[in-house]
Amino acid sequence: HYLKVYTSSGSALVLSRLSDAIAQLGGIDGLQVHRGWWVAADAVAGVENSGGRTLVRMNNGILVPVSRTYLQSVRARVWPQC
Repeated sequence: HYLKVYTSSGSALVLSRLSDAIAQLGGIDGLQVHRGWWVAADAVAGVENSGGRTLVRMNNGILVPVSRTYLQSVRARVWPQC
């Protein structure tokens, strides 16, 4: 399993399962928003709705889908609306 990891310095492919990578984050504030996505709280620019779907807009412009499974958790966070 490869993960594409985005940071302020760029992106890289990392060989790891998402669940293992999340466990290694060591208390970094963030949230899993989809089965294939985890976002750091300080990298979130806002949350928006488009075509009936909720998306997290990242500071780098990437739009991250929010699945129904994690929708309540995303709504519970205090993130700006785009």
